Amino acid sequence: MKKPKIRRPTRMSEEEKQELVARIFAADPLAFTEEPEEAEKIANRLGWVKAPERMRERLTELRAFAEEVREKFEEIVWCGMGGSSLFPLALSQIFGPQEGYPRFTVLDTNDPETIAELEATIPWEKTLFVIASKSGTTVETLSHYRYFWHKLEERGLSPGPHFVALTDPGSPLETEAQEKGFLEVFHHPPDVGGRYAALTEVGFLPAALMGLDLERALSAAEEMFEASSPELPWDYNLAAWLAQYMVEHFIHGKDKLTILADPLLRPFALWLEQLIAESLGKQFIGIIPIVGESPGSPTVYGPDRYFVYLGLRGRENLYRRLFSDLKEADFELKTYFLEDRYEIFAECVRWELAVALSGALLGVNPFDEPDVVRAKKKTREILDTFEKTGEFPVEFYLDEDSGLGFLYAETAKIEYPRLTALIKKFFQEMPPWGYVGFLAYLPPDPEIEEIFRDLRTLVRGRRQCSTVFGFGPRYLHSTGQLFKGGTISGRFIIFTRKGRRPEQVIPGEGVTFWDLQFAQAYGDFRALEEVGRPVIHLHLTENYREDLRRIYELFEQALRL
Repeated sequence: MKKPKIRRPTRMSEEEKQELVARIFAADPLAFTEEPEEAEKIANRLGWVKAPERMRERLTELRAFAEEVREKFEEIVWCGMGGSSLFPLALSQIFGPQEGYPRFTVLDTNDPETIAELEATIPWEKTLFVIASKSGTTVETLSHYRYFWHKLEERGLSPGPHFVALTDPGSPLETEAQEKGFLEVFHHPPDVGGRYAALTEVGFLPAALMGLDLERALSAAEEMFEASSPELPWDYNLAAWLAQYMVEHFIHGKDKLTILADPLLRPFALWLEQLIAESLGKQFIGIIPIVGESPGSPTVYGPDRYFVYLGLRGRENLYRRLFSDLKEADFELKTYFLEDRYEIFAECVRWELAVALSGALLGVNPFDEPDVVRAKKKTREILDTFEKTGEFPVEFYLDEDSGLGFLYAETAKIEYPRLTALIKKFFQEMPPWGYVGFLAYLPPDPEIEEIFRDLRTLVRGRRQCSTVFGFGPRYLHSTGQLFKGGTISGRFIIFTRKGRRPEQVIPGEGVTFWDLQFAQAYGDFRALEEVGRPVIHLHLTENYREDLRRIYELFEQALRL
């Protein structure tokens, strides 16, 4: 693997910096590489630079379609993963549907409990499913499509008019959508990667379906493009300044970019997390976004941290004391205050440009995800074995004290299967600059997230280390690239639970949603092990919420000084 060539903005001439920004605005792949083969690939991923210009021509069509949907449906279920779901999720939680528009749910999980709850609550005759997959082959999203199609047929409904596809032109999903009479097919721009697609149909179609002000959103994005244009000097360029902030700190050994956010904007941080992690976490380097932590005293933060705060104007007092404490402790903090919520569309521009610039400066391709395929291959191998034998090729140790099942990678280097001892050793061997990832294949609900937030706070307080959290399989399409392809400082704990539902068989697959979810979790365990990352897999019972509370106590015991 070729070693990245890192450039420091503070050591570049003004001409060099201006030329770099100009190349990106011109969609010139030579901003990122001089290798012809690599440049050809990157050239097919730079359409996001022209996204607002392209979307302006589409607003009338999107509004008209939203009005058509509004008259026919009461519920919209947006099915997607990663770049196809995280910005729609942010919009649904930050804005929500406006008065008179259908309820809007983003389904970016194959968790059986979540799907069962959705089945029991939606009005099937009045529900529209949007199947969003750039490639048209995303396994979770196609599973949603086939499952809900079958459920509509069981209810005697004609499924076609209940589905919309958002996918690349010519994808397998587009072909099937046309054959089966979907209500509409929208094209994902083929020259835009998923995580850079927030200002395409991926963001503006859900915005229209929720009744948001599309003109206001697009104008905010356009203004940020102007404030980041190559005509401006580097020191006045809003995106360039953010890129310099990120890269200079990375060069100085601070690779944990901690993103704090006003509670009203926290869902947007999940989109930022994917953009940063998947774009910059590769070739054994990476800026590690720390999202969703509870704010703490400066004493719990290690020297590898630096901070960004996203807030809303008029609510500056929320973290004023924390800002003061961080600055007194010599932590770097950059604050961005939005005039209103619509400015998250502008922030998409700022961060897309800044992350792309950071990739160019760090010498990595910010538009590929070369290590994501590892977990996909392992998952397929595990499912193949399950389909042939009816069993998963895994046997858990049983912890006598807690009654929980667990596995550990050989990199954990422990000689006897006791969970408390394993966790103690797991943290004792952790380097001071490391981070811990808690990866939960559980229902993505606020209660579960709060339990893990408490666990993260405990670990941070006892070990002064950074922690990240992700629901599976969502994180496989977000931070999973960083975990396997970025710095080797991460160590991970994967959580699954019993709870297979035989009635949830995915048509044409012969497996249930639980089977797929478990195979993905165990597949990622094996993928992380394969690249030498310390990893533990904890398998909980059906009473997993209580198990998590016991695990907190177990961690508390294991982390005592």
